[in-house]
Amino acid sequence: TINNMAYLLMDMGELQEARPLLEEGLRGRRETLGDRHPITLESIISMASLLKKMGELQEARLLSDDVMRVMKETLGDRHP
Repeated sequence: TINNMAYLLMDMGELQEARPLLEEGLRGRRETLGDRHPITLESIISMASLLKKMGELQEARLLSDDVMRVMKETLGDRHP
């Protein structure tokens, strides 16, 4: 899948090449599963991880904060 290729590129250190693939995969998951689906949230976390590796810490932080907020809303405060 497109996400698997993006993860492989990330592992190879080819971050610029991985980014558009992760973005496309995330768009697809948002369109088909919605923003609050656990698989979509995993894709957002992957995007935040990539952005962190690329030094885009502010954008990574925003995505991470959004995921945490949605997870708390859907799973509750006591979920690990």
